[in-house]
Amino acid sequence: MIKNKKAMLLTEEVLKIIVAVIGLVFLSYFLISFFSSDLKEKKQREAIETLDQISQVISNIGISQGNITALQPQRWTLFSFTAEEKKPNPCSTQNCICICNKVVADIFDNQIKKCSQDGACLIIPMLQEFEDIKIESYTEETTNINIQEAGGKIQITKT
Repeated sequence: MIKNKKAMLLTEEVLKIIVAVIGLVFLSYFLISFFSSDLKEKKQREAIETLDQISQVISNIGISQGNITALQPQRWTLFSFTAEEKKPNPCSTQNCICICNKVVADIFDNQIKKCSQDGACLIIPMLQEFEDIKIESYTEETTNINIQEAGGKIQITKT
């Protein structure tokens, strides 16, 4: 009988430990989800602010060319979507630029989906296509762009 009581106590303790571990896993998952969601929203706000700056420069493009320094958010990429290629939803059938996180493998239009869901886009009808511009972090050299009009097209280049 003594062995039975010890076995019951051991089983109860193991069950409590398992329940506690499961609770900690759920709590960790919740906290990580909450903070990553907050970080994603912060990066989207930064991308929208950068696109607002670009829009202001383009609206004054007839007067002069413009430079934008220290693009945000860090480690995201500035993409151009032009011509007849597939485009993110906010662009529909028009030329646009988007700032979003670059996908590792662009299979089955993953980059377009990523920009549609988690990025920010700006429609620029007369946009000339450009190479993707990686937005560098503060520890490295900051990313600056030059915006100018040439031949009726808006050109964006990394400086």
